[in-house]
Amino acid sequence: LTNFPLRQVLWLAFRIDSGQAERLSAPDWTRDVRVDIHAIFPEGSRELVPEMLRTLLAERFGLRTSVMPRMTEGYELVVGGGGISMLEVEAVNELDKKFETNPSLGSAGGRTLNESGGPVRLTNTPRGLRTTTERSTYERVYNRTGRRTWQLDATRITMAEFASLLTANLGRPVLDRTNLTGLYQFQVELPFAASVSIRLASLGITKTADGQPLDEPTGVSAFDAVEQLGLRLQPQRIPLETIVVDSINKTPTEN
Repeated sequence: LTNFPLRQVLWLAFRIDSGQAERLSAPDWTRDVRVDIHAIFPEGSRELVPEMLRTLLAERFGLRTSVMPRMTEGYELVVGGGGISMLEVEAVNELDKKFETNPSLGSAGGRTLNESGGPVRLTNTPRGLRTTTERSTYERVYNRTGRRTWQLDATRITMAEFASLLTANLGRPVLDRTNLTGLYQFQVELPFAASVSIRLASLGITKTADGQPLDEPTGVSAFDAVEQLGLRLQPQRIPLETIVVDSINKTPTEN
C-alpha cells in the first residue's frame, strides 16, 4: 500500500467497503494521514490479510478498538405481494475453476473471504468484475458509454449477497428478510452508488466521459430494479455493529 489513507487501511482491516463507511467510527484525521505499508504474507494466506493488517495496526500504530451496537436508518429486503420474478437455479461449485486458462473469462484475482467467512474469488473480466463463491457467481458489468449505471448479471446469487450489493449501492444497510434460501438467476440495471459520485466530486470530477454532469438523473432506480424482481425495499431502523477506534497513533513505531 503506497500513500494510502489510514482510514482506508482501517476499512481493509475490518472488511468494510465504501458503502459501509458508517460501520467505522474513527478520528477525522485518519482521512488525511497517508501511510506506506510494505509487507509479505505467506503463500496461501491471502484470505487472512485483513486479520494480519489488524495485528500490524495494533503493533505499529497502537490501534485499540471496541464494538458498539447502534440503530441506523436502513432497509429490509422483502418479497413483494405478487411473488418473485426470478429463476431459482441449482448450486454449482465454480470456485476452483481456473479462470486464467480461458482469456475470454479474464484474469483471476486472489481469494478473499465474504461476510460469512467463506472463500471468494474476484476476477477482472473484459466486461467488469466477477465474484465467485462456493455456491454463487455473479458479474458487475460496467457501462462503457459514460452512463452512470451498471448491470448485475447474476448466474447464481443468494439474497444475502444481493442485499450486500444493495447496501453498497444505496449507502445504507440492507438486511435480507426475504426468507429465500436458494440461488437465483437474473439481470438488473442499477445506478452507481452514491458514494462513487461523492468520491469523484471530491477529486474535482463533475462530468462523465461523454460530458454529462454527474448529478444528472439517470432514470434508473435501485427501488424500481428490486421491484422488477418481485422484491421490495422497505425503510427500517437497522441494528448495526459499529467498530469504534478507541486509540490509534498518527506515526507508527520505527521499522
